[in-house]
Amino acid sequence: MNRSIKRSRPWRALWLIPVACIATLSIIATGGSSSGDDDEPDDIEPPLVILDNYNFFLSNLDNGELLTANVGGEFTVTIDIDGLLAGNVDLDVGANNSVTFLSYILRADNLIRLTVASPDGSPLDSVFLLYVAADIDAAFGEDPTSGAFNIVDVGFQGATVTILENGVQVAINDGMPIEYTWDEFAGLLDDELAEPWLRRASLAGGVIEFLVEQFFNVAGILGDLELVTLNNPYVETCDMFTGSPPQGVLAQGEFTVTWLGSGELSDGDDFTWIFENCWSQDDQELLDGTVTLEDYTESVDFNTGVLFNIGFGGLGTGAPGGVIFDLTFAETVEDQGVWTIPAEGVIPVSGGFVLNIQRP
Repeated sequence: MNRSIKRSRPWRALWLIPVACIATLSIIATGGSSSGDDDEPDDIEPPLVILDNYNFFLSNLDNGELLTANVGGEFTVTIDIDGLLAGNVDLDVGANNSVTFLSYILRADNLIRLTVASPDGSPLDSVFLLYVAADIDAAFGEDPTSGAFNIVDVGFQGATVTILENGVQVAINDGMPIEYTWDEFAGLLDDELAEPWLRRASLAGGVIEFLVEQFFNVAGILGDLELVTLNNPYVETCDMFTGSPPQGVLAQGEFTVTWLGSGELSDGDDFTWIFENCWSQDDQELLDGTVTLEDYTESVDFNTGVLFNIGFGGLGTGAPGGVIFDLTFAETVEDQGVWTIPAEGVIPVSGGFVLNIQRP
């Protein structure tokens, strides 16, 4: 199990957010609920079968705590998913149910309300909708190669972003489209001279990237939960600082995954995923805090052994649980062997989402 974390591309001041650092996991049958004939004896359950394609869904936590990031004290971004954020993932399933993520699609018609607010007011401040206008398609860990999304406020002002093979094309209020590489597009968020709708379009792209990365981050740990129950709590060290760490930070931190259940892994179980001064050398970022994984759910078709559903939290009004963040991400900067943390690079993240993976 390796859960040091990294991101695929920095979204500058905002998304110091992790992506699952491995594309492979192994899922073990855990004796969750079945969708077949419950009268059959348990000792003849067929072996677990994992399909090569699954749908996935994210939704808001039922308690109303929306996913929110405070970006260096400069502004906050709140993510409000309208209903379900739907996608699809392709898998390669090998021996012993070893699963490799191959690609994903974020479905058209997904809708998210974004609220950007700063303490003293900023041209970036706005409440606007992010609408996925065409399926966003990408290989795992790579930039999308097709798709489109729109952002628009109540006054019907906004921008259209069309995804190209190696970047994006952005048109503001149906104006002349301008092409950007992915890095140029990401950099617009920090450009205070850029048109506000360009900056918001960049921010919206970062939100999409963040949500997809978090899906894979949690999906990646699902296959390790049985290991955690057998080695509870599970502890692993993170990268060691190559020079003097920032003041008050350990030279080498760790993360701990703790199962809060007993007996065998079963529906309704909870986990905590705690990071203490967990530094990623590749991304030069530090992670402290907790991801709480509440209300594990799994169902298997008893007759065929096919994994039908797995995730955290239930879909629908009143359903408990989900993936809950209480984390602080911090950018680290090195100068002559001494690492520091700039104030603008500290990003607390709170709230969360429900995550569910289901067979098509």
